[in-house]
Amino acid sequence: MPRFVKGSPITSAAILTVATALASLLLSQRDFFLSVELSLYDRLFQVRGPLPVESPDIALVVIDEQTADSLSFPFDRKHYAMLVTKLNRLGARMVAFDVGFSSEGARPESDSLFKATIHEAGNVVLCSKTDQVSHRRLRERIVSLKPPHSSIMPPGTPWGLIDEIPDDDGFTRRYLLYNVVRDTAFLSFGLKIYALDRGIDLARQHFPRRGDFVFGDRTIPRIDINTCLVNFSGPARTFPTYSFYDVIRGNYDFDDLLSGLSPEEAEALQASGMADLLQASPFKDKIVLVGASAEDLQDNKLTPAFTAGTNYRMPGVEVHANALKMLQDGTFIRPVDLLWTLLGMLFLALLISVVGHRLPAGWSALIAILAIGGILVLGGYLFVERGLWLRQVPLLLAVITGYPANLVWRFIQTQREKALYRGMFSQYVQKEVVDELIKHPENLKLGGERRRMSVLFTDVAGFSTISERLSPEDLVHLLNEYLSAMSRKIVEHGGIIDKYEGDLIMAEFGAPIWASDHAARSCRAGLQMQQLLTELRLKWQSEGRIPLYSRVGINTGDMLVGNMGSDTVFDYTVMGDAVNLASRLEGANKAYGTTIMIGQGTWEEVKGSFVTRPLDLLRVKGKNEPVAVYELLAESRGEVSEAKLQALELFSTGLAHYQSRRFAEALALFEQALAADSKDEPSRTYIGRCRFFIAEPPGEDWDGVWTLTEK
Repeated sequence: MPRFVKGSPITSAAILTVATALASLLLSQRDFFLSVELSLYDRLFQVRGPLPVESPDIALVVIDEQTADSLSFPFDRKHYAMLVTKLNRLGARMVAFDVGFSSEGARPESDSLFKATIHEAGNVVLCSKTDQVSHRRLRERIVSLKPPHSSIMPPGTPWGLIDEIPDDDGFTRRYLLYNVVRDTAFLSFGLKIYALDRGIDLARQHFPRRGDFVFGDRTIPRIDINTCLVNFSGPARTFPTYSFYDVIRGNYDFDDLLSGLSPEEAEALQASGMADLLQASPFKDKIVLVGASAEDLQDNKLTPAFTAGTNYRMPGVEVHANALKMLQDGTFIRPVDLLWTLLGMLFLALLISVVGHRLPAGWSALIAILAIGGILVLGGYLFVERGLWLRQVPLLLAVITGYPANLVWRFIQTQREKALYRGMFSQYVQKEVVDELIKHPENLKLGGERRRMSVLFTDVAGFSTISERLSPEDLVHLLNEYLSAMSRKIVEHGGIIDKYEGDLIMAEFGAPIWASDHAARSCRAGLQMQQLLTELRLKWQSEGRIPLYSRVGINTGDMLVGNMGSDTVFDYTVMGDAVNLASRLEGANKAYGTTIMIGQGTWEEVKGSFVTRPLDLLRVKGKNEPVAVYELLAESRGEVSEAKLQALELFSTGLAHYQSRRFAEALALFEQALAADSKDEPSRTYIGRCRFFIAEPPGEDWDGVWTLTEK
């Protein structure tokens, strides 16, 4: 049987794992997959649902449609002054404007009023934007500031940046932490408000370019150099929101509060003084953010909490409110470290590769689907319970690309293995056996199994002498013709060629595909091999070439069959005492002048179907226990001449006398058998033995067993 050289599955899995991980990583950076990643990120907010915003520290005053229509936006800045005054009277802790005042207003007197009001209040925060202009010569972007105009901003008034950081799909997910302009860092609107509220010393603030951003008592995980993810508490209008117009109209003033009370309640509230009024104010001790919400003012944003058709776009001022609340609560969204993502990709790619190599396609698909579901569930769990954002697309791609890649790899490997099996086995076994092996390659797995089967050995008689008489070229030509002819007969009867050793052929029947009539197949093959060899001898003699004769040994019994060797190089073969005996029987033919000798196990399975005769009780070399051996002559009595049948009957009776120590009677019968068939070599062998024992009788311990001293 040929040796198999098999590629290591570990090597294949490693190659596929690395290739899949790299491909997944590269694909995940493509625009399409980046958009998928963002969509999955948005879905996490919907899975989590709104966070509770009970008794929030933040309130919104918005320039809504009512305000814009009633005051004709852009309206006179005296209304902003009025708003600051109203909010402070109602107990606001801070008033922060998400409204740009980078230029002078239409009425200088209103600017002056607004400026004086800001100065008097002392708790107002303004905002600014940066402009970025590309410079062709310098090949860089020039960043410039557009701070609040001095006409409305008293010296020392704090302000923060309100630069928007939208993603490519137009959604706002990130929040600016700071921006650097001419080597000076300027805080964002939300961080400036938080710093003022917490009394953070900004003079000691550092702005490193890598790692988490430490700001006061908060450690903010960055998504890039100067932004973080916004942990949105919910969709638009999650925070308490009030109309700018309602506030300046006095809807929350003292008189309006009284109008909604009973006379007794109003009297009690008046008697209690301003403290009770402030307690009833919706702005008491709150940070009030002021910004636009009217659609025409175009400051409403798409956010992860937005659901088309059910929620409003979120006003930009509420994005700042979400960022500020995130700072206050410390509920940041932390991206899972890229290293863990890469390790996860490698693990999933390896899992899919190993599964693809070891399990059927159906199970591989199921595990791939479970892996995808597991990634989505894990992403949701980490986000909801741990505030971690797991980049799911690279992990999903490791499965989605890994599974078909393994299918293709497996298909290629299967085709290669089929070609290998066909190429190797087609010359040694029947086509049906090859097809069955391709369907069930597990029958060729490394390691053996114990099985009852038949094994056949055959080699050329006197091959050493023949090889000396021929040139190497002629010898090879003759031997190839002989081996090819004999191998065809073995294959025709369902045997497989185990190995060639010079002129020797070893074959087995009943493996790797089981055949219950393996003994009969081996006997039939042996007989037809001898018949074909007879025809070949006539051909060779007519060609003036040396004729070849061969001997066959067949035995049936329990033996170990399978791939023996290492996991990379192995032989499909058989091992065991039954195999060794078949090899001894082939050589034992020489002692009896027979061409096919079979063991007891084979004879018991074919005795009713083939013409045989008992030959002897043999003790072969290497074994102490004697074995009964038989000559195989034909498949049916019709194939045997009358003279031969007569000789067989006489031989069998003579053998019985011989084994009973009646050597003279046995001699007479063997001589009659030889007279009936002058070519009956076993009779000639026993004639010599009988004459020997008549002259020198064996001892009393003689058991009729003949010991072979040669293999």
